[in-house]
Amino acid sequence: MRFIKKKNLREGEEVLYIPQLHWFYVVKPLFYSLPFFAVLVVLWCLGDSLAAFTDEMGYDLWMPIQLLVRDVFLAALLFFLVVFIYRILQFLNTEYGVTTKRLIIKRGVLRLFTSEIPTDRVESIYCSQSIMGRLFRYGTLGIAGIGGNMPVFYMVSRPYNLRRKIVSVIERNKSITVVHGDLPKPPPAKPVEEPLYRYGTFVKVLSDSDLY
Repeated sequence: MRFIKKKNLREGEEVLYIPQLHWFYVVKPLFYSLPFFAVLVVLWCLGDSLAAFTDEMGYDLWMPIQLLVRDVFLAALLFFLVVFIYRILQFLNTEYGVTTKRLIIKRGVLRLFTSEIPTDRVESIYCSQSIMGRLFRYGTLGIAGIGGNMPVFYMVSRPYNLRRKIVSVIERNKSITVVHGDLPKPPPAKPVEEPLYRYGTFVKVLSDSDLY
């Protein structure tokens, strides 16, 4: 949380909740590639048992196929090793944060990507979970805000806990009324005019012409 806490917090803003990127994000490509590697391993192992089948010239027909399977297996293993290292770096450099004022997302290794949305501009929250997500308890939250901005909390742990936390922050901010500047002054009181008569006695005001 170095980026959010040290570089991106405003004055008077506090971090309330720190969602975590799920560990399955690192092993997801390798997990879905297991059937592919299993097929390659089976074909490679069958090469020993099929090596006895040769053509009429005594040439091993399975040898080129076995070499091709081996090369594909090693290339795929190297590729997924690079992907695995990249995923680890992405996992270590992804930060999610819920503050008293905003939702913040930061991720990226070579290129930094940041997204934020004020809590008072959130219109709706979308949560999606696959079968693997329900099994390992992770999901993706999309935040729809005013103006079309939609940051995404990708593969976050316990997505419904995060959703409840965001809703609670929004409801709390709505209940707070902020008054900027001085309070308005009441209007000045109007002077009360004295009546010309009191207690039933009429008092006539004489002008100068009435005196002469």
